[in-house]
Amino acid sequence: MPEMIYATKNYFQWFICIALTLFSQVAAAQTSYIQKAIEKLEANKNFSYKYSYRQKEHTEDTLLIQHRDIFQKAPEDKNYGYLFSLETLTEPNRFPSTEYYNGKIILSVNPTDSTFYTKKISPSIISQSLIGRLYWIRSFLEKKPSHIVKVADTTANGIDSYHFIINTRDTIINKEHYYSRINLFINKLSDMPTSIVSRAKYENPTGAPTYYYSEAFYFDYKFNQRNIDIASTAIPVGYHLPKVRPTLLTRGSIAPDWNLNLTNGKKVSLSQLKGKVVLMDFYFIGCHSCMEALASLNNLYEKYKDKRFVIASITARDKLKSVVEFDKNHHIKYPSYVNGAEVVKSYHVEAFPTFYFIDKEGKVAEVTLGYDKDFEANATSIINALLKR
Repeated sequence: MPEMIYATKNYFQWFICIALTLFSQVAAAQTSYIQKAIEKLEANKNFSYKYSYRQKEHTEDTLLIQHRDIFQKAPEDKNYGYLFSLETLTEPNRFPSTEYYNGKIILSVNPTDSTFYTKKISPSIISQSLIGRLYWIRSFLEKKPSHIVKVADTTANGIDSYHFIINTRDTIINKEHYYSRINLFINKLSDMPTSIVSRAKYENPTGAPTYYYSEAFYFDYKFNQRNIDIASTAIPVGYHLPKVRPTLLTRGSIAPDWNLNLTNGKKVSLSQLKGKVVLMDFYFIGCHSCMEALASLNNLYEKYKDKRFVIASITARDKLKSVVEFDKNHHIKYPSYVNGAEVVKSYHVEAFPTFYFIDKEGKVAEVTLGYDKDFEANATSIINALLKR
């Protein structure tokens, strides 16, 4: 009998060993498809492609941007190994630009106002490009090869494709399942990606989970094109540095009046709120720090709703329908205002969130840039002091 138990244990150990070996071989074979795509790109002196990017987060409103990327191989370059041009083709987000790296500087060019500026060299510059995303997927799978699964072949963008799912996060928090998955589709004929689709469910400070979806469709691949010389990229003729940007409004200055629509259609002006302490919250949907501030803003609203205090949450970017949906999904208790582009400009807001505290006389009492864990306590102190005046 002991011999039988020993033999059985050995059998199961052998079975597990074989299973793990086979599994690791399968994972390695699946990873090889990604490596093959990278090697095909790296084998060329230059390559370019176009891609269409769609994103949904927090609401059903969709961000849509068209891109064209060009990469020129530069083995001697220690920063990226490539010179590149990353071009935004359309302007649904109103910020079209092209970023060039010529081996010396990164130049960001904005055709809407003929301005340019230089940026610091950083790995994140190419993180959303195809080669950047493939590099990241490869590095992730080198650490966690078991997190990739090859599922049934399918069509993507009308092209017969291999389909891989990479699980980058899978966890349970307070009985809620949160995950992040990348769906990678590779053309069966060319070995090049046809699309990358990301789906995620993640926690946020309001308690309601946020669902994220993005898709990038890649097309119009070109290799070893003539007349590609990004090294010669220079500042375009007629372009200039942007004017010195104004700083945030100073304490004691008169707060510029505004007249905006609430989500229910009612118009409200800042001058109508005179005699009350006003906390102006400049935000946009999808801004992570803005999301972190939601719970604190709800708490401040509840704490002071019966006193001479109001919150005016202002967005310049988001559509009315999106804001209504967002406020409902995240149980926002304070009023939201839309079409605030001119207000953003008059208050010199360039980073989000930005908070202006306006006193009962309509003057700027305090400005807070960004959100941190001490925001609610600091805001409470400021509001208490302003209410006592």
